[in-house]
Amino acid sequence: MATDLTKGSPLKQILFFSIPFLIGNLFQQFYNIADMVIVGRTISPEAYAADGSTGSLVWFTVGAMQSLTAGFSTITARYVGANDSEGIKRSFAASIKLTALIALLMSVVCTLLCRPMLELLRSPDDIIDRSYAYLFWIFAGLVATAFYNLLSNMIRALGDSRTPLYFLIIACVVNIILDFVFIVLCGMDTDGAGLATVVAQLISALCCAFYIAKKQPLLHVRRHHFAYSGEMNRLLLGVGIPMAFLNMVLSMGSIAMQFVTNGLGTNYVSAQATGAKIETFATQPLLSIGSATSVYTAQNYGAKRYDRIIEGGKRASLLGFFWCVIAAVILIPLGKFIVTLLAGDDVSQAVIDASYFYILINTSLLLIVMPLVVYKNVLQAVGRTFWTMMSGFTEIVGRVGISAMVIYLMSTGALADQTGFRVMCFANPAAWLIGVLTILLDYVFLMRMLNRLAAEQKGSVSASVGHTL
Repeated sequence: MATDLTKGSPLKQILFFSIPFLIGNLFQQFYNIADMVIVGRTISPEAYAADGSTGSLVWFTVGAMQSLTAGFSTITARYVGANDSEGIKRSFAASIKLTALIALLMSVVCTLLCRPMLELLRSPDDIIDRSYAYLFWIFAGLVATAFYNLLSNMIRALGDSRTPLYFLIIACVVNIILDFVFIVLCGMDTDGAGLATVVAQLISALCCAFYIAKKQPLLHVRRHHFAYSGEMNRLLLGVGIPMAFLNMVLSMGSIAMQFVTNGLGTNYVSAQATGAKIETFATQPLLSIGSATSVYTAQNYGAKRYDRIIEGGKRASLLGFFWCVIAAVILIPLGKFIVTLLAGDDVSQAVIDASYFYILINTSLLLIVMPLVVYKNVLQAVGRTFWTMMSGFTEIVGRVGISAMVIYLMSTGALADQTGFRVMCFANPAAWLIGVLTILLDYVFLMRMLNRLAAEQKGSVSASVGHTL
C-alpha cells in the first residue's frame, strides 16, 4: 500500500516520513560502530584501529550502491506520484537487473584490488592485515548489500519508510550476535566482523523480498516487466549513476584524508575513525531529512504539485536547522565522554583529545552541510543531476586540497603531527562550503521555475473556473 505524499502538511509529511529513515540510519551506524567496539574490546586496540580505518573504502563501495539504488527508487517514486502502476513495475524490474550487474562487477573488482588499495593508502603495518580481512568480506558480500538497499529503497518509494526500519533493526541485532559468535566462540579476527555484517545484510534483503511478495502488490513483477527497455534504462541510469558517482567522488576526498591520517600512526587513525563515527551520528538526521525530502519531492514532481515541492524545500531546511542546534548542544559538552565510551577505558588521552577536536570542529560547522543535503536531494529528485554531480568534484577539492597542504607542510617540517591532524579536521567543513556554493545557483533557478509553473497552474485553474461560471 503506497503512502500519498502529495497531500497534507509538507512539514508533517517530511518530518514523520524522515523519522523511520533516521532511526534506520542510526541503527545502520550503530551496528557499524558495534563492529569496532566489539573488535576493540574482544581482540585488541590495533584491531579497533584496523576496523575503523576501512570506513572510507567501505563507503566508496557500499555508499555507491546505496546512492545508485536510491536514484533508481526516485524514478519509481515519480510513477507512484503519477499513479502509474505499470511504470512502477517496469522501473522496479529494470532496477533489479541493473543492480545485479553493477554490484557483481564492483564486488569482483574491489575484492581483487582490496590489498593494493590499503597499501596505496599507507595503512600502518600493524593493522593492514586485519583491515584486509575485514574489507575482503565486505566487498565479497556487496551483492547482498546492494539488494538490501534496492528493496528497502523501493519500499520507501511507495511511501512506507517504517517497514525497512524493522528489517534493519533485525539486521542490527543479528550482526551484533554474529560478531560475538564468530569472534568470541569461533576464534575469528576482524574477518568475523566483516562476515557478520554481510550475513546481516543478506537477512535484511530476504526480509524485504518476503515482505514485498506478501504485502506490496505494486512491486509484484512478471516476466514481461523485465523486457529490455533502453528508455527505462536511460531514465534509471540518468539519475542513479550521477548519484553513485557523486558518492564515489565524495568518498575519494575521504580516502585522501585517510591517506594523510594513516601516515600519522595508529593513534591518529583511531582518533579519526572514532571522531568520524560520532560525526556520522550527527549528520544522520540531516541525511534522513534529505532522503525523506527526495521521496516527497519525487512523488510531488510526478503529480505535478510544484507548489508543494517549493514548500517542502523550505520546511526541510527548517528541520535541518533545528537539528544542527540540538547536535551542538549534545556533542560539544559530552564529546570526550562519548569518545571514551566507544574506544574503551584504556584508550590514551592523546586519542581522546584528538577525537574531541575533530568532533568540536565538525559539529560547530554542521550548519554548512544542512542546505547542501536538502538542496541536493530536491535537485536530484526532479532529475537535475549535473550540478549536484559537479558539487562532488568541488567538494573533493576542499578535502584533497587540505590533505595535500598538510602533506606538504609536514614534509617541510612546518607542521607537527598533532597540528597536521587538527588542520585535517577542517577538511569536511571546507568541502561542505564549496559544495553548497556549487549547487546554490541551480537550486535558485529550480525554485524560480517551479514558482512559474505553479503560477501557470493556478492561473489555468482560475480561468477554467471562471469559464465554467
